[in-house]
Amino acid sequence: MNENQILAVWGNPSSGKTTTSIKIAKELSEREKNVIVVFCDVLCPTAMTILPHKDLENKSIGRLLSTPTITQADILSQCIILEKNEYLSFLSYAQGENVFTYAEYSKERAMDLLILLRHLADYVIVDCSSYFTSDVLSTVALEMADKVIRLKSANLKAVSYFDSYLPLLADRRFNVEKHIKAISNVKDNEPKEQIKEKYHGVKHELLHVEEITEQFLCGELLNDLKSKEKEEYNKTLKDLIALAFDEKVEESKKENKVFSWLKGGKSR
Repeated sequence: MNENQILAVWGNPSSGKTTTSIKIAKELSEREKNVIVVFCDVLCPTAMTILPHKDLENKSIGRLLSTPTITQADILSQCIILEKNEYLSFLSYAQGENVFTYAEYSKERAMDLLILLRHLADYVIVDCSSYFTSDVLSTVALEMADKVIRLKSANLKAVSYFDSYLPLLADRRFNVEKHIKAISNVKDNEPKEQIKEKYHGVKHELLHVEEITEQFLCGELLNDLKSKEKEEYNKTLKDLIALAFDEKVEESKKENKVFSWLKGGKSR
């Protein structure tokens, strides 16, 4: 698989952006790839909802973005490391922070962060805010990402969202025609086929899995799925990964080493 890539995950509110970002990151980390997930949401900081029982040490991506310059050491100092999965780490706003906690930052600062992240990990996954117009990091990620997965809910409210917000990405630098589009969290009672017509064709479908909802509510999204729906969900997830990184899904793991951060950089 092509490495040193940035994947942005974007979609309408409640389309499963965070869940999909985590599940993709988990799958890549299980292939022994170093992955950093960046959570852009400052309205409801994400880390404590994923790791409710972990001491997050007040680490914050906001602290990085508010500094005059960013170094790799700065980034590593704010990364949340997982004891049970050393290939995976998170960057998020801290619990209790909000839009007024830090001063506004520039587009250049967000670009600096993503460029440095690209050189720190095999894969960087950015969980973008739906309201990217008020989030510089999400906007920059949508512009700089090698690929974007666009998640769409199967309801009219989601259709309305994209009618309003997709035109804001019309500039060629966003490459919306190359977005990987997927209907997400599709429930049996939703008018899937009619909504697909309004979206003018979507090939991929991440079905609603009740077990994932329970994982989200309990802060256990990093756990494996056990329900019977997992086969179909995991197949679609792997298809999206293959498209995002321009390769067929690898069945075998290649030798790779975990983050050698204390030695100053990424290990191969």
